[in-house]
Amino acid sequence: MDNDHIQTADWLLPGEEQQGLRKYAQTIRERWKLIALTVLVTTLAAALYVGTAQKTYKAEADLLVSPISGQDATLNSIPGLIHESNDPTRDVQTAARLVTTIDVARLAKQKLNTDRSARSLLTDVQAAPVAQSNIVAVTATGSSAVSAQNLANVFAQGTVQNRTNKFHDALDAAIKALKPQVAQLPKEPPGTALDPLRQQLSELETLRAGSDPTVRLETQADRPTSPAWPKRNFSIIAGIIAGLALGIGGAFAAQVFDPRLRREDQLRALYRLPVLARIPEESRARHENAIAPHQLSPAGVEAFRTLRATLTAPRRGGRQISSVMITGASPSEGKTTTALNLAASLALAGKKVVLIEADLRRPKIGKALGITATRGIASVLIDGLPLNEALMTSEAYGDNLKLLLVDRAGEWMADQFSLPAAQNLVDEAKESADFVVIDSPPLAEVIDALPLVQMTDEVVIVTRLGRTHLNKLTRLGEILAQYGVRPAGFAVVGVSPTTEYGYYTERPVRMSDERRAPVLSR
Repeated sequence: MDNDHIQTADWLLPGEEQQGLRKYAQTIRERWKLIALTVLVTTLAAALYVGTAQKTYKAEADLLVSPISGQDATLNSIPGLIHESNDPTRDVQTAARLVTTIDVARLAKQKLNTDRSARSLLTDVQAAPVAQSNIVAVTATGSSAVSAQNLANVFAQGTVQNRTNKFHDALDAAIKALKPQVAQLPKEPPGTALDPLRQQLSELETLRAGSDPTVRLETQADRPTSPAWPKRNFSIIAGIIAGLALGIGGAFAAQVFDPRLRREDQLRALYRLPVLARIPEESRARHENAIAPHQLSPAGVEAFRTLRATLTAPRRGGRQISSVMITGASPSEGKTTTALNLAASLALAGKKVVLIEADLRRPKIGKALGITATRGIASVLIDGLPLNEALMTSEAYGDNLKLLLVDRAGEWMADQFSLPAAQNLVDEAKESADFVVIDSPPLAEVIDALPLVQMTDEVVIVTRLGRTHLNKLTRLGEILAQYGVRPAGFAVVGVSPTTEYGYYTERPVRMSDERRAPVLSR
């Protein structure tokens, strides 16, 4: 490849690409279906999870912690009680740790009369101080509202009972040690003050009738009215947010790795060339068939009128073009439809036009118009048939539009445009018409019609949104630059008719709708 040609082709330099929020919004707009599908899938998955996941319930019982003051001599003599310290928070934390012990779990197992082990019950219970208060929250988790409620209550009650049992054991030991000493004291006369030992024994026996004064059940657990997990609203919202995140991330990832043309900005990122026309997608379009002029929508007709106007406008220095090649990077981009309808639009404008079908491998013009050529381009190039005898005319356009169709197709015809007769064919067509339109195969894939590039005045590159591959488009640019050809610009196929041609979305009744397909004759 001749690098000098490519280096001097300034049109290969990228233009200004869309930036900022507008670019991101464009990407999201192009990939909204992917985003919507992702959100739908994740939301349905969240709803399915909510409907099928095992429900868990939580219930909470509260314990009130009252540490012993340092001034209470009697209680301070009893070991194992919670004593007041300089840090009240630490006192409540100490009480919280006394809830989740194996001794309390064993008491809970007995009250519940369950087959579960005590250690298994401990896994479903938590105890923690409530903020800066003297309250310890005992939270239990269960597979049902009743089981969660019962488990929270029995652990709270079991904590009080366990602490009371230890308190009574300590009192019993103190009372047992004190009674022999009191028995040895002489009897005191009625009305006199009690001996301190007798006073202490009396207080201990009074305490023995009660429970642990430092921990008591403040609030029993209520039965929960709804499961703590899964949270329906939370799960659905999380599913939507996850879908948006995944969908938008996938949209940008697809934008980066997708090799196909999605928007005009990508053309400006490759070439410094104008968009000559934006051609809407036709509802009756077929991927493999070209669309004849009488099948176009009003928006389509206007698009080809725009292409005609941009190509026939005077150039700098007063130069007028008389021939144009319609090509592209890949098959099924709309090249034949563009060539056929451009030629028809020129003919309707009063120009004498010759349309040359140069795609010798996959000719489509004859099929689009419902005719078969018995004499055509092969007869001219190989058999030496005069051009005027191979041309076909249309009753719809009269002598203004003449067609040179493919009469013999196949790969064996690939090198026919390299013959001297091809140059003569183009020159003779230019002499007999005001405008010559050449329907070329995709030059990035086959170079059959490449010799014709330098025989024409302008080259129009047809691209289709969602189909054209950017790497092939780059390859086409390199090929044209190698031959020193600067394309006139792009014809972009596949734009939305409602955005580009909103004036024509309400289709009026046209006389051409009633017209049958044009009948061609020699």
